[in-house]
Amino acid sequence: MKIIKVNNNLRIENNDKNLFLEILNNDCFHFYVDQPNPIDLIELNRDLSSDSFFEIDENDEYITVKFEKYNFVIYQDFSLEIFKKNRLVSKIKLDMLDEKYVTSLELYNDTRVFGLGDKMAFLDKRGYEYSTWNTDDPTHQDESYKALYKSINYLLVKSNDDYFGCFFPSTYRYDYDICKYSENVINVSNKYVNQDFYLFLGDTIKKITSSYSSLVGHPYFIRYKMLGYNQSRWTYASSKEVMEVVDNFKKNDIPLDYIHLDINYMDGFRDFTFDKNNYENVKELTTKMKEEGVDLIVINDAGIKQDDNYDIYAYLEKNKLFGKLNNETYINEVWPGDSAFPNYFDEECKKYINNKAREFILENGISGIWNDMNEPASFKGELPLDVDFSYGNRKLLNEEGHNVYGEHMVKSLLGIYEEQNIRPYIFSRAASATTAKYAFVWNGDNASIWHHLKLSIPQILSLSLSNFMINGVDVGGFNLDTNKQLYCRWIESAVFTPFLRNHSSIGTKKQEPYSFDEEAKEISKRYISLRYTFAPYLYNLVYRVNKYGELFASPMFYHYQDDLNCLDINDQYMVGKNIIVAPIVDKDTYKRIVYLPKGEWINIINNNKYEGNNYYIVDMPLGETGIFIKNDSIIPMINNTLHLDKGKIYTLVLKIYGNTGKCEIYDDDGESMDYKKDIYNLYYVEYYDNTLSFKTYYHNYNTSYKYLKIITDDKEKIIPFEYNFELKI
Repeated sequence: MKIIKVNNNLRIENNDKNLFLEILNNDCFHFYVDQPNPIDLIELNRDLSSDSFFEIDENDEYITVKFEKYNFVIYQDFSLEIFKKNRLVSKIKLDMLDEKYVTSLELYNDTRVFGLGDKMAFLDKRGYEYSTWNTDDPTHQDESYKALYKSINYLLVKSNDDYFGCFFPSTYRYDYDICKYSENVINVSNKYVNQDFYLFLGDTIKKITSSYSSLVGHPYFIRYKMLGYNQSRWTYASSKEVMEVVDNFKKNDIPLDYIHLDINYMDGFRDFTFDKNNYENVKELTTKMKEEGVDLIVINDAGIKQDDNYDIYAYLEKNKLFGKLNNETYINEVWPGDSAFPNYFDEECKKYINNKAREFILENGISGIWNDMNEPASFKGELPLDVDFSYGNRKLLNEEGHNVYGEHMVKSLLGIYEEQNIRPYIFSRAASATTAKYAFVWNGDNASIWHHLKLSIPQILSLSLSNFMINGVDVGGFNLDTNKQLYCRWIESAVFTPFLRNHSSIGTKKQEPYSFDEEAKEISKRYISLRYTFAPYLYNLVYRVNKYGELFASPMFYHYQDDLNCLDINDQYMVGKNIIVAPIVDKDTYKRIVYLPKGEWINIINNNKYEGNNYYIVDMPLGETGIFIKNDSIIPMINNTLHLDKGKIYTLVLKIYGNTGKCEIYDDDGESMDYKKDIYNLYYVEYYDNTLSFKTYYHNYNTSYKYLKIITDDKEKIIPFEYNFELKI
């Protein structure tokens, strides 16, 4: 073997093969054979390089690349061993098997495998097979379904008490044997491109996740209002019905910030149109809604109706901007009937769709776009692998572009809201690993069945670990009829998930919060209102998601990596580092076992206190759930409100749990792009010895807060808002 060093890059030659090692920073490493695979369909932030000190030892059998914390031992067949602090973490082999390129990761001692995004499965994926091939299958039920709407080639692996991340950047289909056929071996295979992967080797799960997030792109900064409650249904049939929903929420004092319209609002399922018979004056509708504090979100589908009198179809067809098969526009069936698929990879197509969307959004006062059916999905079988999406001089077939079609559809909407100095509200069903910097996601068509409630928690958390920190499921279930008990348990469970939306299918029972009996309505109101009071705490997490790639909702082990009891918990989640949610997710169940890690925890439903590192049986009748706040914490809150309009929230509440605590609070206008100009404030709050210290250590924004309310176990004070002070409580 021969090794060639150029700056921080190594090329290892053996006969006619080359293995490359790029050192992006001290924790992120890129390995590939012969040449890197094309990544022009996605955007990676590879500008991570920093000077890394390492040594190279060579002998006839292997080469050792030594860093301060890690060693790579590379053998003549290009297999390599990864050592962290002189402990073997994994052996990686690069093979050709059955005409497929295979990357095998051999693991050791008490292994766990997490990641892969939105699989309908538990957190640990060991023992199963999965694929990354965007698939619309509304019948999916459990972990036996190999592929769903998103293709995220990222694994977080535990081996020998160490963690590492592994990301495969190619957009082609990958197949994953997660220790199914060999107990401690992961086989990752594809038939298109040579081995190419990134390794993330930070000391902690948080560092590994943030390093991966830096490479693929931190999720974009959502509006403050987007933390509010979203009500959706397929479908609200008219402007009148939409206003009836708004009025019912108001009449029942249930918080609401957004209403979503599914496909039936369109004129014959044509994108960027309204059915004028039922939505005769949409701008008047959205104006009335905004006067009530509620915004309108509408769906946008991938398939364009084949209709020469439909301007979007006519333009794209004339300019040859649809996917083609045998040099003819490819037609399949979607909701409009016969439909064509825009070539969103082509910049001319993106620009045209962007202009049509801008006109539609501004003309009607639309506050956000929901992108659906963009796997792309179709009713007469999947698009053939050879559907041609070539553009310019770039040859591109569906077999390569399929998994990023949804991402490029989303990119056609970029800039529309930013031009108005408003953060975008864009979310998507289909996605690849790099989509989160353009759109957040929901997890597709679930059902009103108990095990979909149970699996919703690990599904949300797996997406969070995979860099989709802003995500959620359809509360209550989309398909089939929900019922009172299931719906109430779902809203209790989802109270602090990043994206909170109630959505149900056409022909099913209504499941708006007021559609059940009085008890269910009050349960909904209680938990949605509770979420709203925690908005500043949740917004801090949104800030850290965007700034640092940290998790909003996380598995227990994210914050308690060394606590082995946290590893296999699928029915609890953490919200930041101070809150644990442990809901009921089984039918006719009114108590459950809760595990609480080290520290003292307070159940905010009944104020009971619990010592950590213990399991507890906790009573949870319908209407009660497990929400535990770590003692000695300061939680920023607001007073009760029906809408998260940041500019109209005048009182910041600081609730102190225990005798001491500290927190950081991020503050901006909650809506504009001004945060990119560093127009925001950062406050540091500390409570010790009955004294509250409030310091502004970054100040470039004139806050809307006028008052501070300080709450301890036995006292409450309201004072005028000041940027710096000390106060004896």
